[in-house]
Amino acid sequence: MKQKFNYSALVASVLLGSVIVLVFSWISGNTFAAALFPTLTLLSGFIITGFIIGIITKEITILEPGLGAIIVSAIVWWLLPAFELHGFFGIWTTDWLIIFMNAIVLTFVGAWLGEKFQHGAVESANSTTPSIEWSWILAGTFLGVTCSVILVNILVLILGANPSVFYIPFFVVLLCIGLVVGWKSPGVTIKEAGIAGFLTITINYDIIRLTLYNDTEMQLSYIIGGLILGFIVTWLGGWVGEKIQARKGS
Repeated sequence: MKQKFNYSALVASVLLGSVIVLVFSWISGNTFAAALFPTLTLLSGFIITGFIIGIITKEITILEPGLGAIIVSAIVWWLLPAFELHGFFGIWTTDWLIIFMNAIVLTFVGAWLGEKFQHGAVESANSTTPSIEWSWILAGTFLGVTCSVILVNILVLILGANPSVFYIPFFVVLLCIGLVVGWKSPGVTIKEAGIAGFLTITINYDIIRLTLYNDTEMQLSYIIGGLILGFIVTWLGGWVGEKIQARKGS
């Protein structure tokens, strides 16, 4: 029998996550002068939150802590500057958006890990999350990141090192992710394509931030625009893939 959305788990993830992440950030931010370890500690707080919620709830609750991570991110964004922690002084404003994108992903990972420890097998029948083919999400993500790196290198060989044209493989790859996942995976998996697209976008932004923008701030319009257009392109690819699958199956 399909379980209902667990609002208690959502509330618990917000309360627990806010405390854990802020305490971890305060300890590490006061200890280290550079942003690396405080940021890693902050992200570990999200992982631990997801793990705890996953392991203490009876049902399989992966969606709830993931949604809770969005609220926790907003709370941390609002409260953390008041602590004036020197370990976070070097972080640009747009860096926080990328950090919290990673935090949401890692919370899902922590919740999944907690459910694995509690149940052994994460079965959709006992889950409060709509049936999701996680294997295809991972497949789409690995495909997307790999193809992004390859296409960027091809562009560099043809056009030279011109970051202004790197958006071309970015959207081509997202379209291909949606197309492949929607076409090759069994059943309707447009949502899997969308999640794989978000994971690919997050990892690509991590790479871009550490390579092309290691001394300057990424523009907020790049991040927001990439997220919005990336979702649209990936879902469009998933929709086309589903149409191809349906036509071949008929």
